[in-house]
Amino acid sequence: MTDPIDSSAAAQHPLSVSVVIPSYRRLDRIADLVRAYRAQGADQVVVVLDGPHPGWEHAVAPVARADLDVVALPENLGLARARIAGLRAATGDIVLAVDDDVEPGPGLVDRHRAFHAVHAGRVLQGYMPTALPATRGRDQAPTYLYAREYEAQVRVWRDGDPALLLRSLWGGNLSLRRELYERAEELLPSVRLEYNEDLDLGLRLEKLGAVAVFDPDARAAHHHARGLSAFLRECTARGGAIAQIEARWGERPAQLTPIIDIPRSYNRVLAALQRRIAARDDPGALETSIVAVYRAAGLVGAWRLQDGIARMLRRGVAMRGYRLARHEASAVPAR
Repeated sequence: MTDPIDSSAAAQHPLSVSVVIPSYRRLDRIADLVRAYRAQGADQVVVVLDGPHPGWEHAVAPVARADLDVVALPENLGLARARIAGLRAATGDIVLAVDDDVEPGPGLVDRHRAFHAVHAGRVLQGYMPTALPATRGRDQAPTYLYAREYEAQVRVWRDGDPALLLRSLWGGNLSLRRELYERAEELLPSVRLEYNEDLDLGLRLEKLGAVAVFDPDARAAHHHARGLSAFLRECTARGGAIAQIEARWGERPAQLTPIIDIPRSYNRVLAALQRRIAARDDPGALETSIVAVYRAAGLVGAWRLQDGIARMLRRGVAMRGYRLARHEASAVPAR
């Protein structure tokens, strides 16, 4: 659901925009992103290098200017804490938090700027459809799944209760007033999460009484790229992050339950496979065999089979990550 933006009011009350871009091992993209946001009138671009990036000075030299700040973190802190490092360096009235695999669409910065000129206490969730290739490759099921599920979430944002948007924030194209972001950090400081960082921010903003709005015209393109191996590592991290969210908030947000809990209506055979995968601490013969079928399906273009395998593996591996994270947390002695 989108609020109208009064461009005349925005023109009378111009706000400065700091674009914060956390980045991890994607130095080749930084210069082009800085150019793109600079061309759109961003007042400041803050690039946060999340951990050591040898040679970064050379990579950003072509775009070095007073409006670019590079924060080089000495160690990898994760997305949420890297964003906070960017927040601390930001000087603009508005923080536009973007990802380093998101390309801004025309007028993106002005769209965010205009919104906040008339909606001081709100959060703007922009639209970032996945940029899919013209021809599907043999190991792109995770990206196609991501694209479909993102669009399903967008339909909820368009048609659902806007009060629920903060519980489904999707980072990469998100803006809020800097002082609101700072208040969320004061309420509960960011911690390292390997997934669900945006949900955690949304929960904090909800506690502060903030409201989020979805704007399909604040558009960017998400260049998502994930093969199966990286996808499965991400699924493990996703399950672990659910355990962290539970411990941090004392509850599990409802939308996370389907990731680690098999519905009663789910196919019994597939459910049994997921439970067997989840019960192991690492991949075994069963999972290896299923991955082999996935790769064979990619070779012959059996996309529905490949997508089904990726979905089935996702829950089983996320369940493993959740179990391992809870076990690790229980093994840490209380202080």
